[in-house]
Amino acid sequence: MQKFNFFFFINICIFFFSTFTFADNKTAYIDMDLILSESKPSKFLFSQLKEIEEKKLKQLKNDEIKLKEEENKIISTKNILSKEEYNKSVNNFKKKVDNFRNTKNKDVENLKKTRNTEIIRFFKLINPLIEKIMEKNSIEILFEKKNIFIAKSNFDITQIVIGDINKIIKEFKIQE
Repeated sequence: MQKFNFFFFINICIFFFSTFTFADNKTAYIDMDLILSESKPSKFLFSQLKEIEEKKLKQLKNDEIKLKEEENKIISTKNILSKEEYNKSVNNFKKKVDNFRNTKNKDVENLKKTRNTEIIRFFKLINPLIEKIMEKNSIEILFEKKNIFIAKSNFDITQIVIGDINKIIKEFKIQE
């Protein structure tokens, strides 16, 4: 009887104090920066963004050159014009410069907004592809690579995702 009580006590202790974990959850990680730099649609997206930004910056540079020329013209007429006319032209020039600065700031802000909007739109487009890969490989949790301290490389699905993105999405055009 004493053996039975001892055996029963041991079983109860094992039952209550042990935790059963069936860690069958499959996790993986993905490098989103690599996807943005290596996938063909994202390269196409960034080349379009760069083209738009360069065009806008070239326009702003030309406007700035015109303002510099106008400033030099005003300075050169300082001794020729009367004081009132000179002050009037300087004030008009200051208004143009302020207007240029405001326009420049708005343009730069719009370029940033366009860049962010298009990157978010790209992520929304590739999200279902990533979910299909997760479902296909029975992955339940997906982490961003930059948030992982250390992991085995066989948990990295970045190249699989890049391959699928390149197969399914041929190009990504900016919405204007």
